[in-house]
Amino acid sequence: MIFSIKTSQNASPLLGNRIQQDQYACISLAENRLGQDFEKTADPKFLDEFIQGELKNTNVEWGIGGYLEKRGIYRSSPEFFGSGPERCYHLGIDIWAKAGTEIYCPLPATVHSFKYNDKPYDYGGTIIMQHQMEGQVFHTLYGHLSKDSLVGLEVGQVFPSGKRLCRLGDWNENGGWPPHLHFQVIIDLQGNTGDYAGVSSLEDLEFYKENCPNPFYLCGFE
Repeated sequence: MIFSIKTSQNASPLLGNRIQQDQYACISLAENRLGQDFEKTADPKFLDEFIQGELKNTNVEWGIGGYLEKRGIYRSSPEFFGSGPERCYHLGIDIWAKAGTEIYCPLPATVHSFKYNDKPYDYGGTIIMQHQMEGQVFHTLYGHLSKDSLVGLEVGQVFPSGKRLCRLGDWNENGGWPPHLHFQVIIDLQGNTGDYAGVSSLEDLEFYKENCPNPFYLCGFE
């Protein structure tokens, strides 16, 4: 792993405060968890009821999970299914929280790029930050943000660790999803700006495992 324990220990929590184990639920949207009725499970209302049920059952405010999960919910979108290899493996971590929840920069960074990705089941508001630590350049992607999170941003803008970066968008501005943050570490952006694949096919999964390592250690969850 290119990231040291020191990198993790120096990270500021994404939600502003560290979240203890008894304060969050591990939520899975895996195909074998939600079932095979893919049209039903991709419906935002169904997903929201499922997620809220998971949070209520454990009496917590936040949920987290999803790295490398195989998800059937993408079958409803031609972006993921129907043209080329099926993309169904989730490459980031999802943090489920209320719309408007503020997200903070985990490490010193500069704004690499940002974009409003407006296709159904896309990211909506998206910010990519560039970090350089211990001689290693890498990036973090923040997806499903509010539109106003992009207002006033400039490429190259400097953010110290712990500075407010953005806030979560509602379903009508975040690509049609229940409110949450898609958080992803990316080593090589492969020339992309304001966007990067958040879901992989089985054929490309080994590459993405290396290029998009598990970002849990940067989330601020115990």
